[in-house]
Amino acid sequence: MELDATEILRKTGINKYEAVIAVAKHARRLNLERLRGKTEEEQTSDSSDKLPKVITQALKDVLAGKVEFERPHMT
Repeated sequence: MELDATEILRKTGINKYEAVIAVAKHARRLNLERLRGKTEEEQTSDSSDKLPKVITQALKDVLAGKVEFERPHMT
């Protein structure tokens, strides 16, 4: 049985609010990388690349521990 995202976050100790911010930032980074890699013609075409959506990939990366993020220090 596959664990859902909230169970994985609970086991890793990542705060769900921090995870949302980390996923969003990583998704933006992935989107920029994809756009830089495409030509102008590919950006204007409606063809599907069969790539996962950046937010889905970002969530998978965060849950897999592939993304490092810093926790702000409270004073």
